[in-house]
Amino acid sequence: MLKLYLIILLSLGSALFGQSFGQNKVQYREFDWDFISSPNFDVYYYGDEIDLATFTMEAANEAYEQIGKHLRWNLKKRVPIIVYHSHNEFQQNNAVGVYMSEGIGGVTELFKNRVVIPFEGDYKAFRHVIHHELVHAMINDLIYGGRMQNVASGQVNWSIPLWANEGLAEYLSSNWDTEADMVIRDLAINERIPTVRELEYYLAYKGGQSVWKFIASKYGREKIGEVFQEMKNLRSAEKGFESAIGMDYEELTEQWHKYIKKEFFPDVAGRDEVNDIAKKLTDHKKERNVYNISPSISPDGGKIAYLKNNMSYFDIDLMDAVSGKKIKTLIKGSRSLDFEELKFLQPGISWSPDSKKIVFAAKSGSSDALYLVDVDSGDKEKIRFDLDGVFSAAWSPTGDKLAYVGYEKGASDIYIYDLERKQSVNLTSDVYSDSEPTWSPDGSLIAFVSDRDNNIERRKTNAEDMLSVNYNNKNIYTVNVSTKTIDQITDTNFDENYPVFSNTKDFLFFTSDSSGTWNLFKYDLNKRSSSVITNLLTGIFQLSLNKYDDTMVFSGYSNRGWNVFRLNNPLDLDQVELKPTNYFATKDAEKSEELVDLRQDKWRGAENFNETDYSRHIFALEYESYNKQSNQEQKQENYRTEPLKNESGDYIPQAYKTQFSLDVAQGQYGYNNVFGHQGLLIFYFSDLMGDHQISLALESQISLSNSDYYLNYAYLKNRTNYYFTLFHQADFFLTGGYYNQFGYPVDLTARMRHYGIAGTASRPINKFNRVDFGLVMHNLDYKLFEIDPYSTGNTVRSSDGFIALNPTVSYVFDNTVFGFLGPVDGFRQNTTLEISPSMGKKGISYQKLKIDLRKYFMINMNYSFAGRLFFGNSTGKNPQKYFLGGMQNWIWGTGTTDGVDDGLTQEWRWRNVILDSQNESLLQDIYFSEFATPLRGARFSERVGKNVILTNLEFRFPLIQYLQIGFPIPMTIGNILGHVFMDVGAAWDNSREFTNYSLLQAKYGNNLSNDFSPWVRTVGYGIKLPIFLPWRIEAAYDWTESGLSKPQWYISLGYDW
Repeated sequence: MLKLYLIILLSLGSALFGQSFGQNKVQYREFDWDFISSPNFDVYYYGDEIDLATFTMEAANEAYEQIGKHLRWNLKKRVPIIVYHSHNEFQQNNAVGVYMSEGIGGVTELFKNRVVIPFEGDYKAFRHVIHHELVHAMINDLIYGGRMQNVASGQVNWSIPLWANEGLAEYLSSNWDTEADMVIRDLAINERIPTVRELEYYLAYKGGQSVWKFIASKYGREKIGEVFQEMKNLRSAEKGFESAIGMDYEELTEQWHKYIKKEFFPDVAGRDEVNDIAKKLTDHKKERNVYNISPSISPDGGKIAYLKNNMSYFDIDLMDAVSGKKIKTLIKGSRSLDFEELKFLQPGISWSPDSKKIVFAAKSGSSDALYLVDVDSGDKEKIRFDLDGVFSAAWSPTGDKLAYVGYEKGASDIYIYDLERKQSVNLTSDVYSDSEPTWSPDGSLIAFVSDRDNNIERRKTNAEDMLSVNYNNKNIYTVNVSTKTIDQITDTNFDENYPVFSNTKDFLFFTSDSSGTWNLFKYDLNKRSSSVITNLLTGIFQLSLNKYDDTMVFSGYSNRGWNVFRLNNPLDLDQVELKPTNYFATKDAEKSEELVDLRQDKWRGAENFNETDYSRHIFALEYESYNKQSNQEQKQENYRTEPLKNESGDYIPQAYKTQFSLDVAQGQYGYNNVFGHQGLLIFYFSDLMGDHQISLALESQISLSNSDYYLNYAYLKNRTNYYFTLFHQADFFLTGGYYNQFGYPVDLTARMRHYGIAGTASRPINKFNRVDFGLVMHNLDYKLFEIDPYSTGNTVRSSDGFIALNPTVSYVFDNTVFGFLGPVDGFRQNTTLEISPSMGKKGISYQKLKIDLRKYFMINMNYSFAGRLFFGNSTGKNPQKYFLGGMQNWIWGTGTTDGVDDGLTQEWRWRNVILDSQNESLLQDIYFSEFATPLRGARFSERVGKNVILTNLEFRFPLIQYLQIGFPIPMTIGNILGHVFMDVGAAWDNSREFTNYSLLQAKYGNNLSNDFSPWVRTVGYGIKLPIFLPWRIEAAYDWTESGLSKPQWYISLGYDW
């Protein structure tokens, strides 16, 4: 795996110790970790949640056996599983560098093959995530040896396709279910079915799951392990499939498509599309989004509030309930302190009885909160709770109470909040997963969904008790608000969900997947019987009724997206007859996972060994060779010898101790704006939790004084992050030469050394705001050597140097939302003040102010505008310079200046104003000045000054969704993006440079064009090709008083600014 780095010499403090932008992971609490062990896993937990850790361990051990059989593999390295008590605390983890947004249920990283997961109150979902992530962990162990180092060192130079990896994780963790069935059925009927290669870019999870289901159905489950073993042996994913099943990707696509059509076309007859029974009020195709969900109609029936996604964030929009016309965006999610994230997985928008306000849950800072928002004025009231999570609020018919789902200490319960008394009451108070509360018209009952099976009596329970509970299906229950008595409404082996009471008659509506698709049911509260009133091809979800019962709104799935629908007079719908889908009719048979266990050492780690258990033996002659493998080869690394359980059979808790281990060691290549190509050997170390991170970078030369090396340590355990760095950098450049008295050439080579120590304290205020404090001690040394190849030593011709101390303070704000290659919406800014008090006679004294403002406007999911304004100013005795022009990671391409090819002037990449041995401020220019980029079409240092201003404008758009290439190398490239841009900037020392031409001649030379000024303007266009790395191909035009130049083509690397 090739990674790039760019050492910005002119802003060393920023490059080494901090980020210019980026949102924050805020450590709102300290975690005191313990762990329990089994032969293959260590489960880490904190607090007193050993019951949750025990549940996790037992689920992991059970999943391990199933996954091991399918992959024909036993773990060679123990897998750590780190469990957080809530998604809010999961977002504070340091084991994974990126922010874990709402919707990420868990992650498995390759550096230490760690599984990091949150428990969010639903045991079925939690068990599924454990199983899913352990598939990744075992694949990592099988293919990559459980270490990123094997990838970085080139021992494994291929990767598993996303669809094959995620698809298998879904298939082994859930086999097949009504959700996957719905998605693929809809795809088969309404959309073009993607090829196997195209699954890499969309439908990787469910599409990949369907491919593995096809392979298992056609060849048996044993083929799954054979495919992966062949992948490993042949070092190619496609060759592995071809060797194991005799089909390349094209043939696999053809056979898979036939299988899908055969499986799903029989389901069409007699079933309705969602828009056959209801009016579609949103259109995800036109909006270019996927989710229009959680609709809630106002009691008076006039408005609908619903969640709508735009790229990676959600808003709450308000629409007219009759026409579906958008009224306004009521709440902007993910871009404000109050609405860091909207709870789109358990959304629950609800109206006040007077139709004037809505209530919903959102993440805000360290915890969740309920928000009451006036739909006309936008005024809001925030209600905080001391809980691990808050979801799905419902406003009582009397208007004085709120029902909501509260999650705390391993359990999600139904709570009531009294708006007048400001108090909460837990109605269910047990370990079961309760959700979707809804009020009866008189306010005496709350209907809800739970996995409690028949356990309706109140008793003390914990997470370990869930090991003996059948929580695979959800039913509907009611709880009496006064007595807290629970009554079971449905009792089936299916999933019932989204209950809502009728207001005019004694009925309860809900959805159920009893036939293989989610249909609408009507439950008679008096007769205690239900009837199905729709027969749909896909399904409906998230029901809402107005107070007259003449309008129901819901979300429905069709054409690979979710929309809001309106159904009139649902009470008048008659019962219909349902037939099970093809999957539902055969699902009991498909539940069987019988397969031959072909693991070479399948018994390692077993606690009890029975030599008369013949199920351990393989009698088929074709598999006889598997019994002859050496068990020694299968010995697991770091196998624990200490007792794992006590005499009572309970796991023994052990305290976590900080221990460092190597994450990866790899060579990294970068391109420096001044000195060109550079490379380093970098070692990364960290502890298991990622709270302590160390990196060591080396570029060794003959001596330490001529080498580059850095030692960085980051302490991330608490809210304030601390970074410390020791650094040494040596740079060389040739300044000229001469012939000595014997006629031999002598080179004049300059060496600059920059070494010192730096520290930074970064204090996040919240997710979007932080303050950074830094201090850097610089030692700078310059020597000009005469290098005579015929002499025994080098002569120092001249030398210089000084010491500098640079305190800095920065304020950073960033609420941007990212697309595929960069920000697409929101605002970010960085304001930095840097000073340098004079240190000794040669010390430099200056003050520097930098302001970088960037604004992004997203038109829809694919199109956006981006604007940037950068201003820099330096004052003092030794004001520092800004070099305007060029672009970051400029790899190839030359331009023209005043119509003259820059290559002809030997200044094709930068003006020769920096690396000049006669430059008296050389060390300052190299290590304290800054590049102001991008200014495409201009060279580095096209303009120079102690003041700079730079404006960038871009319009970004999709160009090609995916491109399949057959020659010379077969590959599929996805998400090819385009942009048009305008860059305008100026650099100056004296404001008179804008009007006094002679000052410019004195600064830049006499050979200037008549329209030369501190301003530089360019326009152009480009494309971005994500082929392993984000390549940029751009054409820039100089924009002068005489018009536009010819196009100047450039290739660079980098994401959108």
